[in-house]
Amino acid sequence: MEFSKEERITAKGKDVLVIGGGDTGSDCIGTAHRQGCKSVTQIEIMPRPVEGPDDPQNPWPNWPRTLKTTSSHEEGCTRRWNINTLEFLGENGKLTGVKVQEIDWKPNPDGGRPIMVEKGKPEIIKAELCLLAMGFLKPEHSQYPDNVFVCGDSANGASLVVRAMASGRQTARQVDTFLKK
Repeated sequence: MEFSKEERITAKGKDVLVIGGGDTGSDCIGTAHRQGCKSVTQIEIMPRPVEGPDDPQNPWPNWPRTLKTTSSHEEGCTRRWNINTLEFLGENGKLTGVKVQEIDWKPNPDGGRPIMVEKGKPEIIKAELCLLAMGFLKPEHSQYPDNVFVCGDSANGASLVVRAMASGRQTARQVDTFLKK
């Protein structure tokens, strides 16, 4: 599939924010570097994983949940954990930054999923490009209203980054068509 110059997304000369700490986020960091980004920051909503499989708090079979540092990370990026995304900020239709909030996870007194608790004050991460790499979960909704759009893993479940990017471009076209109605 060929895209026009206007449809291409590039990190060249931009401050890039990657939301998501997994393998897809690492791929996004590497791609941003190849395209000549100014800087890359990667944030993750979950706590920082443990350093290695021999950690007593991370026994087998949980050991794959260890901190992974890939060659993309080694090229340079700021990595942060326990960060919740609050708001995308921009001027004249262009992204300028993302408002985030440091958080903690507290045990749920009723059991089940831990509770997210805000910590400190919100801050703004400068970003001219934000790449969402937030995991493999597909929404469980069978149908959305006409003004809700999904793409990539959110639409299809786990897939390759290039497939998700193509899906994102197609969804952007659908949003554009919807807004021109």
